[in-house]
Amino acid sequence: MLTEKDQKRIIAQGRSLELIIRQEEQLKKDIQPLQKLEVAVLNDGIHQLTTEEQKQALHAFHKQDGSQTWMKFVPASGAASRMFSSLYNYQSQKRAPHFALDDYLAQEENQDVKTFINQLKRFPFFPTVYAYLINHPEAFQWEDETFFDAFIEALLNKEHLGYSQLPKGLIPFFTDENGNAFTPFEAHLQEALKLAPQDQQVGLHFTIDKLHRQMFETLADQFLGENSLGLDITYSYQHPLTDTPILDQNNQWVRDEEGHLLFRKGGHGALLENLNLIDSDFVWLKNIDNIQWGQKNDLSVQWMQILGGVTLSIQKQIFDHIKTLEELREKTNTEPIIAFIKSFFDPTFQFASNRKPKHQKLIDYLDRPLRICGMIKNEGKPGGGPFWMHSKRGRNLQIVEGVELDLNTQAHQQLMDQTTHFNPVLMVCAITDTQGEKFPLHEFSDDQRYMIAHKTLGAKKIKALEWPGLWNGGMAHWNTLFVEVPKATFHPVKKITDLLVD
Repeated sequence: MLTEKDQKRIIAQGRSLELIIRQEEQLKKDIQPLQKLEVAVLNDGIHQLTTEEQKQALHAFHKQDGSQTWMKFVPASGAASRMFSSLYNYQSQKRAPHFALDDYLAQEENQDVKTFINQLKRFPFFPTVYAYLINHPEAFQWEDETFFDAFIEALLNKEHLGYSQLPKGLIPFFTDENGNAFTPFEAHLQEALKLAPQDQQVGLHFTIDKLHRQMFETLADQFLGENSLGLDITYSYQHPLTDTPILDQNNQWVRDEEGHLLFRKGGHGALLENLNLIDSDFVWLKNIDNIQWGQKNDLSVQWMQILGGVTLSIQKQIFDHIKTLEELREKTNTEPIIAFIKSFFDPTFQFASNRKPKHQKLIDYLDRPLRICGMIKNEGKPGGGPFWMHSKRGRNLQIVEGVELDLNTQAHQQLMDQTTHFNPVLMVCAITDTQGEKFPLHEFSDDQRYMIAHKTLGAKKIKALEWPGLWNGGMAHWNTLFVEVPKATFHPVKKITDLLVD
């Protein structure tokens, strides 16, 4: 229960007391699994573009007149600690009595460590770590440690290189033909330069931790200086007022040593606020680790442009229909507009049973943010799945995370088994209206699609509220189109050995 002192402190911090109380109640009642879902598949929710349609989309993207602006939005604050989890496990197991390396590496669950040892010199950061070891002989007792143990210590320990403490974007992921190492951050800079339509500039926005801003800016200056090119790069941070409550397993507030309420970052859904502040007509949304270097990334660039062209084409049709509806009102011939909605958004579209005139219902349906989302054939990769959901708007497309389903029920497990594609977080967002004004993105979110993370804080089990996911509940009431993209456009790095995948 919130005390009077708690309430005064919440208000003094600039937080909404009403919101905190509502979030507390959400944590107490847990999440409600989504209902009325159907799997979206090819030709029923997922579009597969023909070669000619791909060419038309590329043409539409490249023939722009420069009147509209483009931005790439990259969440880049996530720490790389999970990426190194297998090495942390090795360090922990190695301290056990009678540890035997050969026996450890023979176990199936430790194959990543075995690969790491066998392929050590192939990792992009090997030269940097090796040079650090050579230049700091006093820090490692070579007679007591193997080279491999010293390497891991230098790689992970914050007293040395501390790569596990850095965001993924600042860790060397790639090497070029000359052996030079590059980070995902630099690869995103390179990609942005290639993405731009002729004689235009693509902005690049990274959401980061304030602690690392100087490192990002220094690296950007080095990269741009070497290439004598300029990019419009901006940064933002997850706003502290989007931090969310923490309760223990008995639904009691978790407090610090001074008795103050503890809050936790509210997940990637909190970045809806950052996206809402972006000053651009169109925004590509792409994860920091889903990137390649040089020509290997050209296919991804091409498909980002294709999705951009599809977005331009569909938005133009939406704007034309809205203009017609606003001018002709009740006299509008609605058949072409209904056919458009059925073709791209809802094949089963019907007018809602309320008293609004038909032309206003159609305006309400069309006049909202638009997103075109890439979907990749499912081959066991993680990611949200494409689904149809039934709501007051009718049947509409949604990206749904596994945590939003109750996989203990046969119905939801069957839904997951039936999915054929997953969301690689590669999408184009059109976030301005017919007048060029920004949509208020929060008005198109579903605040009931919050998520609950079960964690530990020391020895205590806790549960923390997370905002509706940025591309899940955060975009629940957008107009959405799914387009199949090649699996070669997806190259995430979730574990250390993913860096070896060509």
